[in-house]
Amino acid sequence: MASAEGVKVAVLCGGFGTRLGELAQGLPKPMIPIAGRPYLELVLESFAGKGLNRFVLLTGYRAEVIEERFGDGAKFGMHIEYSREAEPLGTGGALRDARALLGDDRFILTYGDVLRRFDYDRFVQQHIGNCLAVYPKITHGNADVAEGFVVRFNKRAPELPYVDAGFSVMLPSTIDLLPEAGACSFEEIVFANLAEHGGLEAEVVDHEFFDIGTPDELARTRKALD
Repeated sequence: MASAEGVKVAVLCGGFGTRLGELAQGLPKPMIPIAGRPYLELVLESFAGKGLNRFVLLTGYRAEVIEERFGDGAKFGMHIEYSREAEPLGTGGALRDARALLGDDRFILTYGDVLRRFDYDRFVQQHIGNCLAVYPKITHGNADVAEGFVVRFNKRAPELPYVDAGFSVMLPSTIDLLPEAGACSFEEIVFANLAEHGGLEAEVVDHEFFDIGTPDELARTRKALD
């Protein structure tokens, strides 16, 4: 097994929360309070509790709210660095800007609005290359899996039988697959490219997670966690 030591967690947390409207309270979406604390705090704890306590937060909209809350992470028992977008660049642009902070080791990629209780330490140790977590679709899919690998990834193909579960472990070289400038989607470019060339392992997980991306999902999460 590979070691999880030194692996950083890149958290995409620059969203506007547009679909939430007034429910976002003018905050960055991951900072919406759940059980009296910013949701992002619960997300970070889900990784730190498994020994993964080095984070790079990819911020954008109202980044100062996140930075003021977490600082360098010391008071939370974490080490936190920030990569702040000057303009919206999509998930790919955000990761491209953060490459120097991510270093030369593998990194976990996840989202600040998705919370899962999971053995992330085992996940990183078991998969030494690129691996995307997926689960069997409920309604729409974006991935297909065969013999332990993602063999197709397309966010515009809802008929596919799996959907990405909101986290992956990636080699830093995957960032080289992105265009050198401009806004772009890491998922649409990198996951699709790796799947086409047999370079993306798959781990099938269950549906047990919390999300705050829509009003209905936010209500469900609050009911479960408040």
